Amino acid sequence: MSVQFLLQPKQNNKKQKKMKRLSVLWVALAALTLFSCAPKKPLTNQIIQDYKLGEGELKKLQYYVSSDIVLRRGEKKEEEKGADDDGKLVISEQASLDEIYIPAGTPGVCVGVYPGNKIAISFDEKGDDSKFLVFGDPNNTGRYRLMGAEWKNGQGKLNYGGKVYYATGSSAAAYLKISMKRVKKFKRSRKKVKGRRV
Repeated sequence: MSVQFLLQPKQNNKKQKKMKRLSVLWVALAALTLFSCAPKKPLTNQIIQDYKLGEGELKKLQYYVSSDIVLRRGEKKEEEKGADDDGKLVISEQASLDEIYIPAGTPGVCVGVYPGNKIAISFDEKGDDSKFLVFGDPNNTGRYRLMGAEWKNGQGKLNYGGKVYYATGSSAAAYLKISMKRVKKFKRSRKKVKGRRV
């Protein structure tokens, strides 16, 4: 009976150590998950004003596009006319369509800040700063949305890499998002007071 009594605490001690290790592992995993998934929020003038973000800070942020953006550019070449071997008139037309697709969630960087609450964002993976899109909120209505020189018949005319493209109607809904995380610093000091005697 005394042998059993002596062995029992050791087994419980092993279980307690194992449980401690598991709980530490779970806490570490939960903390890692919380810090690695910073929520993405729409970029607004309110955020820029509240955190006093200047051009330097805006250029250091990572941006994401909220929804798909599709840019199209078409060229039609002149008609060629001629007769074939059978004596038929052949009219040949050539056209090309250049399409740029920027899927939702694509990361981008700020390459310019303009007056009137506008910023230029480049999504080009090769680092070509001439290939950018302008997002803005000139009327202070909320989010920084895709801007074009003009919007007509559901298409936005804009410049991308020195060429004129047309954004599809669904692209007009695209706005910028940024990752935000709060870091709270907590400092604790503890002093053991030994007491005071007469």
